[in-house]
Amino acid sequence: MGEFKVLGKGVIKTDAIDKVTGRALYTADLVLPNMIYGVFVRSTYAHARIKRIDTTKAWKVPGVLAIITQEQLSKDFALVVEEEVHAAQRIRRLFASDKVRYYGEKIALIGAETLEAAKEAASLVEVDYEPLPAVVDPREAVKEGAPLVWEDREPVQGPNGELLYNVISENHYEQGDVEKGFAESDYVFEDEFYVHRVHQTYLEPQATIASIDEKGKITVWTSTQGIFAVRSNIARSLGIPLSRINVIGMTIGGGFGAKFGGIVDVYAVLLTLFTKRPAKIVYTRTDEFLDATPAPGLYVKIKTGVKSDGTILARYVYALWNVGVSGGASWATGAFARLYKTSNVKWDAYEIATNTPPTGAYRAPGFPQVLFAGETQINKIAQELGIDPVEMRLKNLREDIPGVKETLMAVVDKCQWFNREKEKNEGWGIALGHWQNASSPASAFVFIDEDGSAKIFCGMMDINGTETAVSQIVAETLKVNYEDVTFVRGDTDSAPFSPPSGGSTITFSVGNAAKRAAEDALNQMLEIAAEQLGVKLEDLEVGEKRIWVKSDPERSLSFAEIVRSAMRSLKGAIIGKGTFGAEPSNLATFAQTVKVKVDSETGEMKILASYQALDVGRVVNSTMCEGQVEGGIAQSISWASMEEMKYDEQGRIINPDLADYQILTMADAPLQVKTTLLEFPSEHGPYGVKGIGEPPITLGLTAVASAVADATGFWILEAPITPERIILYQELNVAKAGV
Repeated sequence: MGEFKVLGKGVIKTDAIDKVTGRALYTADLVLPNMIYGVFVRSTYAHARIKRIDTTKAWKVPGVLAIITQEQLSKDFALVVEEEVHAAQRIRRLFASDKVRYYGEKIALIGAETLEAAKEAASLVEVDYEPLPAVVDPREAVKEGAPLVWEDREPVQGPNGELLYNVISENHYEQGDVEKGFAESDYVFEDEFYVHRVHQTYLEPQATIASIDEKGKITVWTSTQGIFAVRSNIARSLGIPLSRINVIGMTIGGGFGAKFGGIVDVYAVLLTLFTKRPAKIVYTRTDEFLDATPAPGLYVKIKTGVKSDGTILARYVYALWNVGVSGGASWATGAFARLYKTSNVKWDAYEIATNTPPTGAYRAPGFPQVLFAGETQINKIAQELGIDPVEMRLKNLREDIPGVKETLMAVVDKCQWFNREKEKNEGWGIALGHWQNASSPASAFVFIDEDGSAKIFCGMMDINGTETAVSQIVAETLKVNYEDVTFVRGDTDSAPFSPPSGGSTITFSVGNAAKRAAEDALNQMLEIAAEQLGVKLEDLEVGEKRIWVKSDPERSLSFAEIVRSAMRSLKGAIIGKGTFGAEPSNLATFAQTVKVKVDSETGEMKILASYQALDVGRVVNSTMCEGQVEGGIAQSISWASMEEMKYDEQGRIINPDLADYQILTMADAPLQVKTTLLEFPSEHGPYGVKGIGEPPITLGLTAVASAVADATGFWILEAPITPERIILYQELNVAKAGV
């Protein structure tokens, strides 16, 4: 890191002062003249036929301006949500009309002069239902006789010839011959894992404001991870040309994969189209739990064949993803096999419809669930064979992935794994994970102003300090101070295209585009300097907003002088342009160890320590890198120990708020957290950068489950591992031992 001027430094974030002073504007802060408010009428059943919708009483509420149901919409209207960086697309009706398929599904939208009037009118809409049986567990949904979420879908043939029902899509892969691998194994282990659905629990709920002018131009202010994604989704959903939509991204209070659009933005546009008034929709926390896009649940049956020395010969996974009424998760199933040199690998993965809300991305979508099964089973097998889990991994690690062994050993050394100590009811767990960031098309401009400072202009959204990281990349390229660079975010009408912030793509993709724009601007200045100083380009050196002759540093020009000269000539302003296509990144590996203490009487678990190591490719901002890691491990430990969206047998969520849905607090956080950053540069990343937002959440489930097993002597293969489950499994273990 010492070779760089700006990269690697923990500089202050571009938005830090605005946020800590309260000047940052969030969508809900905006109030437009003549604005109306939108509230949804939601289903009170998880599965039912709609017999009648009566809005008569609702229309009598003073201030009501619109009541929109599916019947009033064009048949061409549909909710289209595409998550480009996760290769997922969801298409369904904007409102339920003939049938509801999950509790809280949108049936109608009320628009009124005040929020209170909209809420009152929504409560007065009468809906008659014919209740139907519901199914919320994918293991039950695939069985013959299960309620059919989508009646038009035929059953598919399962891996053993059985019929599987409620299958939305499937994903299959086979390498080598797993049956032969199992036959040649000394031991074959089979385990079943289950991960419950969780919500991303971002602090700021979904929020959008839309307006339309006299020319039919629609402007949208929204909390989103990608303004161009929102524009595209609105255009495709409502059949509006892109040129008639301008999306302005507001300060975003968290997203973690759930803010690619489609939850409230399309509906705010609908309201403004119906009323010709600015319309605002802001979700409540209950709305979030009823009708957003949580992470999918997962049932996994995993089978692994090994030699007595721990060499893995074959692995097979059968996966049922609980995607609710729609989703896109099965592509992640193969994550369990990426790091190990197993020649015989197979998986059969199915996305299963249940009477629960549609699912979406959540930080490293699908990887925490899959690696919970894959990595936990490796620890379990190592215990059975009497082999250290680190030694078993080292024996099976692929040798063609730069940094994977070093990442594992960094965390092993940091926690002194081979000399680890524990007292009664304490235990250790370890896991190894990975993520390869998305590579997306991106573009940016870099302007050099008359004083020699630089300005970046692009359309990316900053949800985790990426504005700061991109600014540091540009400063490094121009060889100027970080303070000399300003980042300007445009809207979809003004800014060049930028991908949505997801899949850890932004610093990699936009960073590349911005670096190329800065190089373009710098080359323009070098050419002018070479001409004015009467030397060749290779005779020049750059630094501190100056360009000088290497052999005679006194012969120099400042950036300011060059820019002013250019603006008085035929060359004009110095504006660099940079674009990036889809050059692939390299794998970023992550390792984590956790130490826990379990109270055998209450089942209460305390995380004593968490050690982690991450290959970041290149450290751009040391403080933010460590913050990304610590935030990810906090989320994963929360998922592992307490988070669960709970549904009753009728499909109704029973913990739809933060009073009952538990998330990690400072009181639950690890007492000790130590992070190691490693640098194995990516071939195509700017300065070797890799995307780092996803890996830190991938391993908490495994590390915690394995540590609990080490502390208690029994394995819990269901997440979250709550005190209630610890006591239940403890009693089952005692009963089993007594038989």
